[in-house]
Amino acid sequence: MINRQSNVSSAYVNSVGLSSVFQIGDSFQIKPTTNVLAVQREEERFFDYEGDTSMFQAFQEEIPQPIIYEEITTNFFHEKPTINVSFVNIAALSSSAVFHIGSTKDIIAEARVKHIRQLKGENG
Repeated sequence: MINRQSNVSSAYVNSVGLSSVFQIGDSFQIKPTTNVLAVQREEERFFDYEGDTSMFQAFQEEIPQPIIYEEITTNFFHEKPTINVSFVNIAALSSSAVFHIGSTKDIIAEARVKHIRQLKGENG
């Protein structure tokens, strides 16, 4: 991993939520993970057993990772080994988002969302 100096004059971030990352500077690994279960109903009701993500296959499946079969060799030359940023304005980061000014070796971001809509039937 290439280490570089990050210079940021000004940054404004209105909102960072749900396992998101705003980072200035180098890091070795960033691994934000978010699991969201959203149930939307026409009438407000909550059942005690709701909210258990293990009941849904989408949260249990393994996410396949790429397999690198060949060795990759890279060379970098930075005439000016600094990252210069004048101003950053971010409205929001959410659901395992990453805003990173700097170098990192690995970023492994995961967001899993199960959205259920329950509508009233014809009989109410």
